[in-house]
Amino acid sequence: MKGAALTSIILCASLGPLWLVPSVHPQEFLQDFELVKKVLVVASTPWTDSGIAVKKGQELYFEAEGTISLQRDNPISVCGPEGLNLRTMQQPLYDQNLGALICRVREKVEASEDKQTGEKTSRDVGEVFFIGKENRLLLPKEGRLLLGVNENVSGDNDGGFEVKIYLRKFRPQG
Repeated sequence: MKGAALTSIILCASLGPLWLVPSVHPQEFLQDFELVKKVLVVASTPWTDSGIAVKKGQELYFEAEGTISLQRDNPISVCGPEGLNLRTMQQPLYDQNLGALICRVREKVEASEDKQTGEKTSRDVGEVFFIGKENRLLLPKEGRLLLGVNENVSGDNDGGFEVKIYLRKFRPQG
């Protein structure tokens, strides 16, 4: 019994002062936020417009659920909002899991035209952020909030993520 007690003391000491870490229940945390939108992010679409214009300094909280397939009819390519534990050059965020839920704050759209073919193209310009299953973001810029999957090749994807977007409620200073 002495050995078990000593092991418990050593384990507790190595964990540090746990009493300093406040426990926050999701219901308590979400009291500071209001649900502003529910969005279905279809995996075969490169970016889904949330319909939300965000401002610099706003704080958003995301909750996501659902499954997608990064290659239709391939059972090993199925993942949730956290993505697959893989990294490729074919994804907007190289340091996050392939297929994870991400967002972009689109600042502007750049349009161009190929002078030889006349083909017109456009691309979104703005910073990309990881969301995963849940995340809080303090936005560094203003723009349009787009949601997507951390993969550049989306045509063969299937499924979708249901995403709840919360905005921190305004609290007067004073």
